[in-house]
Amino acid sequence: MKFVRLALSFVAIAAAMWAAPARAALGTPQRAVLQQYLGALEGGHFNTAFALLAPDEQRYFGTAANLASVFVADRVKIDGFTIVSSRSDKLGTVALVSERIEFFDLRRQSPGRATVKVAYGILRGPNGLSIKDPFHPWRAIAPDNVEATVNGVRIVERKVSFFTGRVELVATFENVGDATVTLLPYGRTVLRDQSGKPYPPIASRLPGLTDKTLYTGLRLAPQAEYTGLMTFLTPNRFDPKSLSLTIAPALTDGADAPFEIPLPPLALGH
Repeated sequence: MKFVRLALSFVAIAAAMWAAPARAALGTPQRAVLQQYLGALEGGHFNTAFALLAPDEQRYFGTAANLASVFVADRVKIDGFTIVSSRSDKLGTVALVSERIEFFDLRRQSPGRATVKVAYGILRGPNGLSIKDPFHPWRAIAPDNVEATVNGVRIVERKVSFFTGRVELVATFENVGDATVTLLPYGRTVLRDQSGKPYPPIASRLPGLTDKTLYTGLRLAPQAEYTGLMTFLTPNRFDPKSLSLTIAPALTDGADAPFEIPLPPLALGH
């Protein structure tokens, strides 16, 4: 299930941080607004869903199109939901929802199905009830044909997600050559915007930010592959026109010197 988490990074975190035993039944108004929001997501009506979000959530996503991009990038479709439990305090209500979903498995590059539990906040403000739907990126993109092959190592960008202060990039590393290759992406890997400004990868003990396998070094035998993530430190509202990734260093067994793998720029339309 590791790459279900990659495809739906918000699910596991939300369940862990927000889920709690029910303390009170969900009130009729709260249930109605939550069902309306979930129904809008289920039907792909993202303008409706965006209008139901709390003001700070709307500022975070910026536009309904950005909200939609999170679901489009992972090909997520909600195929039914059940409100499981809720709890309330002076700040609002949190409801735990069981959702049947379809998504795209980034590792297997094939469709998948799962049942997940997701927590939603229901807040009361001056304009009535609204929804808190945290832990998503504020924008996500699934690139087409952004890849490069150097010395038998093929790298394919699978997804780019924008969070506050960081960019998360999921990529597949594949050895299409005849010799074993060692990659140390946390050595000299860099992400650059259209101006050439570099952004470093985040090396931490948190698995959601730093892929342990890539951090410690990835050895790929011929025809082997690995899909993992790298997260890069950026300004809070990072919104570049393009991004270029260079993975380095990589060393083929028996070779005299390491090499790097520059990928073509990813244009970011708006």
